[in-house]
Amino acid sequence: MHGFVLAVLPSQAVHSWFSGPFTTKGRWMTNAEGNNLSYAGVNWPGHGDAMIPEGLQYASIRDIVTKIKSIGMNTVRLTWAVQMVDDIYNIQDGRYNEVRASLNNALGVENGTIVFDAVRRHNPSFAPNITRLQVFDAIAAECAEQQVYVHLDNHVSKAGWCCNMDDGNGWFNDEHFDVERWMRALGFMAEHGKSWRNLVSIGLRNELRESKHWMDGYSWSEWYDSMTAAASAVHKANPDLLIFFSGMDYDTKLNPIFTGKPMGEGGRVFDKDKLEYGNKIVLEVHDYDARTTDCSQKLKKLRADSFGALDLSNSGTTTEFPLVMSEWGFDQFPNRITEPYASCLREILPEHGVGWMTWVLGGSYYIRSGIQDHDETWGLLDHEWNEWRCPECITQGLEPMIQGTLAGKK
Repeated sequence: MHGFVLAVLPSQAVHSWFSGPFTTKGRWMTNAEGNNLSYAGVNWPGHGDAMIPEGLQYASIRDIVTKIKSIGMNTVRLTWAVQMVDDIYNIQDGRYNEVRASLNNALGVENGTIVFDAVRRHNPSFAPNITRLQVFDAIAAECAEQQVYVHLDNHVSKAGWCCNMDDGNGWFNDEHFDVERWMRALGFMAEHGKSWRNLVSIGLRNELRESKHWMDGYSWSEWYDSMTAAASAVHKANPDLLIFFSGMDYDTKLNPIFTGKPMGEGGRVFDKDKLEYGNKIVLEVHDYDARTTDCSQKLKKLRADSFGALDLSNSGTTTEFPLVMSEWGFDQFPNRITEPYASCLREILPEHGVGWMTWVLGGSYYIRSGIQDHDETWGLLDHEWNEWRCPECITQGLEPMIQGTLAGKK
């Protein structure tokens, strides 16, 4: 690679805290020493139009990771688009692999140049010809330096804001969801991630859902065929990785996986003991249901849809799996942390030993849905990625939740 020198910690220093490879045991993720691992982290999007992680025109990677670490978070969910990997394979369009060209393509030459210059000003180790993938490398390296785990998430195929039924990214063979390219990209990122000494896990796909463009095959049978094949591609490329399986309906429904319900002809069920990577499987769920009014009812619904995977004593559960809530969040305003949605999850997740990554880290995007420098009120950080947007949301909400989650690894 050219244009960036990847700083790597000495192996012994990294592994003294990393202690991989990781596996699963019942409802827990565990490290090489047999200790349970829980995630308490945040989403850092890198799947947008520019296909590089957001915010680097406002702050250095080191400063951003330092903010994450300062409140005790231990994980970054780093999202990416299949299109980024397609461009690496596509020699004709390979020029877009460079960040400069990628920003120009997404923002126009004038604004792209301004933003790229700002990115390099805040990250002076970046060479003029730095590539998108090298930016991901730099974030992984800094996270390792500060002892933060990395979880890779394939968010979309075509780069851009997610998610709805009309974006062409929702279901296998959707308008932009080429299954063969998706599997190729997963294998590529899993293989590439071997050089990241803090990469623990990879999510196969974000928020599978019905599509207005492709209505055929929206079923658990199709889910099983595509997801198990993708997991095999990941495991072949990098057998150390934990593999996160998302469910259906925007990743809110997982129950056929852990209740042994038939998935297709012949009564086929999801039996992890018959899969070569069975001890690497983690389930992930999303929750944005702000209609919550009662925590007991919230837990009841979660238990039916996803939390049932945690406990064989749950009615209907046939197999235990680790579970991580890889997305949840809310507008960063002080009144929101006391509303039932946030307060219930703040109580339920640590109490039930469920790891999590909140949406979202930063307060702006290079471009979102055609709007450049789009403000993000859900961001933990402000628009300029320097200070917390809602300090009370951090001190009264997230910090106690982080402490409770990481203390509960029994």
